[in-house]
Amino acid sequence: MSGLGTYYLGRVLKLGTLDQEKLINSLKEPVSISYRDSSWTFIDVKEVNDNGRHYIFGRLSKYKPLGEVTVVDTHRRTEETQIEPNLKVASSPFIYIPSHSGIAFLNVYNHIEQKAFINRFCSIIEETHQRFFVNCDIELVSDLRSFAAKVSSLDGIYHVNAKISPPNPMFGCLWAELKDYLIMRNTDRMTIVEDAPDCQPLNTDLPYHIQKAANQTEEEQYVTDEPLPIGDAAILMAADGYGHGTVKGKRGNEVITIKTSETVKNFSFDKNPEPEALYHKAFKIFEEIKEKRHLGH
Repeated sequence: MSGLGTYYLGRVLKLGTLDQEKLINSLKEPVSISYRDSSWTFIDVKEVNDNGRHYIFGRLSKYKPLGEVTVVDTHRRTEETQIEPNLKVASSPFIYIPSHSGIAFLNVYNHIEQKAFINRFCSIIEETHQRFFVNCDIELVSDLRSFAAKVSSLDGIYHVNAKISPPNPMFGCLWAELKDYLIMRNTDRMTIVEDAPDCQPLNTDLPYHIQKAANQTEEEQYVTDEPLPIGDAAILMAADGYGHGTVKGKRGNEVITIKTSETVKNFSFDKNPEPEALYHKAFKIFEEIKEKRHLGH
């Protein structure tokens, strides 16, 4: 056993001319990219599409084009350094599930952590298509209960900032109208910023809506009589993995900043997983998110 590691869940956003087919082809036939003194690419890629299962397993590999290793010369009884081409530094296994646009990936401490994985993964996808009108991003799925607890602890909200993209293939009923607007306007990205006047909080029920959304079950859905205000809807949309958002408020005299990316859905699993086992684990969690948050097509 290689031990357990932490896997994060996100949504792969396909922007510009990037679609599902191009994304999957990029995973199976990627280029290598360079960043600082390391190179990166996808390895051990495997696509399974049968019996209702469709997933792509792979590893994001970080390696040194000209690595150095220390060897022992048994004749001279000395240590010597020799060049080893394409020396592996680390790799992060991932599973991509097209039906959810969902990805689960391993956080490799000190080598391929959350931000590095997202940046390098997306750069490989874009470079594989020569960055020709294709854009890729990964937005993390928030743990709504943790996010709700943090936002509910604020005495007032003074700033809301969200950057969102239209969902594919799912959407949340609480932000359906905002989704429709983005599609109607043919918008790839939308940024919403709300700032309150000095010493006055925003007029928002965002903590209430997030709490209600977090407490949904498969049997009980939270619905509102009127569409949510655009700022509140954007934050919930970001929390579902279709953007990222920031809420600033006060707790007493202290200014608190809460980001959707700070309360990420994650799970523990084998650092060197069997592809099928990782798929079943991630798929089950994405399905639970879909059912409990009442995400529709």
